[in-house]
Amino acid sequence: MKKFNALIVILIILIIGILAFYANFFAGIIYVNFIVFLEFFSFLLVRNLRKNFQWLIVPNDEYPELDKNGLDKFMKQGHDKELGWARKPNTEKEEIGKEGKTKYHIDKKGIRKNPEHEKLAKKISCYGDSFVFSRQVNDNETWEWHLSKLTNSNVLNFGVGNYGFDQSLLRLKREYEKNKTKIVIMGVVPSTIVRILCVWKHYSEFGNTFAFKPRFILNNGKLKFIENIVDTKEKFLNYKEFLPEIKKYDYFYKTYFKKEILQFPYSASILADPRRNIPLIFLVSWYKWVKEDNPNQPYPTPMNIIMKLNLKLRRRIFKKDEEAIKLFEKLIEEFIKYSNQKKFTPVFLFMPQKDDILFVKKKPYYDNFINKVKKKLPTIDLTQPLIEAKDLDVLYSDDNKYGGHYSKYGNKFIAEIIFEKLKEEKII
Repeated sequence: MKKFNALIVILIILIIGILAFYANFFAGIIYVNFIVFLEFFSFLLVRNLRKNFQWLIVPNDEYPELDKNGLDKFMKQGHDKELGWARKPNTEKEEIGKEGKTKYHIDKKGIRKNPEHEKLAKKISCYGDSFVFSRQVNDNETWEWHLSKLTNSNVLNFGVGNYGFDQSLLRLKREYEKNKTKIVIMGVVPSTIVRILCVWKHYSEFGNTFAFKPRFILNNGKLKFIENIVDTKEKFLNYKEFLPEIKKYDYFYKTYFKKEILQFPYSASILADPRRNIPLIFLVSWYKWVKEDNPNQPYPTPMNIIMKLNLKLRRRIFKKDEEAIKLFEKLIEEFIKYSNQKKFTPVFLFMPQKDDILFVKKKPYYDNFINKVKKKLPTIDLTQPLIEAKDLDVLYSDDNKYGGHYSKYGNKFIAEIIFEKLKEEKII
């Protein structure tokens, strides 16, 4: 569609040029000079801003050069051969939220530390993404910490940032025998519908070039596992050799990444999607040359546009992509199957972001999927409690429409909901 729009823009430019020459030769010359200037200016602007904002991609981003120092750091601190990435044992890190700095600690088993509860009996383990990990709060402010207090137990936290349901399921299968619990909670944000379709996050999160991961596909209605294609440092350094296979299995290369590339003619490429490109270029320019962005905000202001587009993307998939929905359902069925094999109670936890809540107040987009899942296994959907919350802003860690992760108040709030739901279902 965007390629077609670019062709329409080029056609309009040509028609106006012909009419200008037809009306007045001198006017035509001025018009041509203006178009040449506009194209040169657009080229310089995009190339310059690209250095400051990775979501403005150009043809070179098809084959990005991997920073070797960054790669060394990633291999040491975050790489996981099987899953793509995972938090390393005995590590810690500071993060920033609207209330200032927070810090997390990972123990020797790769589990987030749960102070005051670690000597208690283990009844519940939690797997999932950063909303399960509880980013942007301290170790004694996670919802697992509060749930531990409510259940008088040690709730294990195996969450990892940016994981899809697929990676979380794989981690569960790897960790469960060493960390058995009677209850396993699998928690994800709605964006997981995007994450389970990736093998290289760069194609859906431009610039996330170290994030290669495994995935599942459907083959005759059954799950087929695609191992992590780029799983060693040598393969990272020679990743271009594996691009045909990567592009084959990544849903977003053709459907998203290729369509967002800004290229010659740059002016037409920008105007092919003006609602995205013009506000984005304006905001990046503004905070680059006019006004410094808020240093305490975890995400630069232009990311607000990207967050809106990401919301639009997952809405489209939930509403229109039956194959993606079937894949998600099969992954949940695999979770149930594994729970039957290992004799634990599986719980599916759906954890909307702030922009999801603001949108579904007006127009639900994942309700049909959740209703299907509820028939398969115990399900805790946090959507309605968050909609009914008196002050939604207090429950999230950033002061923007995206909202960041749950704040320390938000984590306490949802821990109480989870506890009541588990009691209601007679799981605890």
